Amino acid sequence: MNLPLELFCIQSFHDMDEQQLSQNLHRKITEHIFVNSPTMLALCLTVIGLLKIYASLQRITTLADNLLAICLVAFLLATIFSYLALRSIPERRVRVMTRIADWLFLSGLTCATAVALFVAFVLAG
Repeated sequence: MNLPLELFCIQSFHDMDEQQLSQNLHRKITEHIFVNSPTMLALCLTVIGLLKIYASLQRITTLADNLLAICLVAFLLATIFSYLALRSIPERRVRVMTRIADWLFLSGLTCATAVALFVAFVLAG
């Protein structure tokens, strides 16, 4: 009897214990952070360059490029910690590295949002 793939996946999740589900969740989060952090890092570098050009043309200085440098460091560290979590074997270490990478990634996103608001309301007006 052929079971639909969805039913098979649901059944396999029911067969897993809570620890296996937690491990899989940490791995998935870490993979997403590892894939997306370098993209955000490159975006921050691009915007810093654009802000520097804008600032030199308008003969002003902005706080935005300094905040983006902080975002850049947060995304770099998130990438490093997510990589270390993916390479780690002990589950406790994976959980700690994933949590650190997660907080760094969210911190970088929060900082980037603050910069976007700053650019939208201060520099554009």
